[in-house]
Amino acid sequence: MAAPVRSFRLAALSIAALVAVGGPAPPARAESPAAATVAAVAFPEAVARALRNNASVAAAGHAWASAKRDAETARGYYLPSLLFEERFARTNVPAEAFAFKMNQERLLASDFANVDNFNKPPPINDSMTSFSVEQPLFAPKAYLGYRMAGREAEARGLDAVRTKEETVHRVLSAYLDALTAKELVRVADQEVSDAREHLRIAGVLEEAGMGLASEVLRARVFLARAESGRVTAGSRLDIARTALGLAMGEKAGSRVDPAGPIPALPEPGSLDVRIDAVGTRRADLKAFSARIANAETNVTYERSGYLPAVGATGAWQIASHDGPFASDNRTWKVGVGLTWTLFDGLRREAAVGKAVEERAKAKAQYRGAGDLAAFEVTRAYLAVEDAGQRAAIARAALAAAEEGMRLVGKRYENQRARMIDLLDAQSALDSARVDLVAAENDVLASRAALELASGTLLSWAAPEATAGPAGDAGR
Repeated sequence: MAAPVRSFRLAALSIAALVAVGGPAPPARAESPAAATVAAVAFPEAVARALRNNASVAAAGHAWASAKRDAETARGYYLPSLLFEERFARTNVPAEAFAFKMNQERLLASDFANVDNFNKPPPINDSMTSFSVEQPLFAPKAYLGYRMAGREAEARGLDAVRTKEETVHRVLSAYLDALTAKELVRVADQEVSDAREHLRIAGVLEEAGMGLASEVLRARVFLARAESGRVTAGSRLDIARTALGLAMGEKAGSRVDPAGPIPALPEPGSLDVRIDAVGTRRADLKAFSARIANAETNVTYERSGYLPAVGATGAWQIASHDGPFASDNRTWKVGVGLTWTLFDGLRREAAVGKAVEERAKAKAQYRGAGDLAAFEVTRAYLAVEDAGQRAAIARAALAAAEEGMRLVGKRYENQRARMIDLLDAQSALDSARVDLVAAENDVLASRAALELASGTLLSWAAPEATAGPAGDAGR
């Protein structure tokens, strides 16, 4: 009974394998309606849309605009101030009533005939219209404050440029991720195609009595694993497309498909040259430099508290009993005033000491930022070299895996290799394909990181955006 049972089991396995070979493939992964209408965008357009729509870029632009308004406000402190005032009063207070009549030129000799005209005057109306002007003549704090506000506006503009550059890097990274995800989908499709071919060959050999049903089943399991990988690759592509839409500032959940490769990135060049130039290229370091200059000026600003402030003033007035602009009398005055704080409880000394410490802090922060920038350039430069070497190794590994797969496939077709050997070779080939895709992505990503660390990414991706608000910020 053992032989018939064994034959029956083998027959059943053969039927199952043949059904697996001839049966329909599992349905492809269904895409959502949003995925079916994904817009394809080339890299330059993706960058342009990100600089228009990205929330971080917009916030940085508003911060710069606000700082420039502060500079305009500071400028106003040493420009003339022109004031208009209209005041009405009705009173029988003796001193005020006497002053109102005198200002209105209505004081008569008869008013002095009786003392009650001064002690108990009748109620009197007074309308006072005045135009006055004030002009600082020597106001060091106003002048220095305007210079500091202008520099801060310049620094905010440089911050906005750096925000644009970081946004471009996020777009570039998301774009490369989407391209890589598309390539991994292609690799996964190739894996599925190869697995189906192995299953077909195993089925043919088993049907001809030259193969085992177990090998058919093993090939079937391998195909199922490849199909599962294809589903995962498709899901990752959807996520990468959504991430690209987010980086571009598109509406929530929008998916954007990369339409083609990115333009050629600049060559790495010399590491020493990049490190030497990073201080003049990176907008964030230039913003640091502007704020150090402000810290220097702030010391002078606080020391200017020991100096007097001098200003001129003038006024033209209309005094009337009957109502506004009914000119009973017109008067004017001009003058010059000086204000000098001789002692303020040592507050000036404390303010100067604080400004000196703030200046030292700013210089220390700038030195640290410069050191960090040099490290980031060095790290990115070494990452470019590392990625290039790994890409070369991955290409050689893929060539070896393809040749190995070809040899093992021939041996299997000639009954000189087992299915497990064929699938091992296929797994090695699949892994080599994925490794090459990842390595090539790492090459581009590392070179993009090098341009970001060097402060040259924005000039490569969007030269027109490098001028930014800093180009015309207050000095």
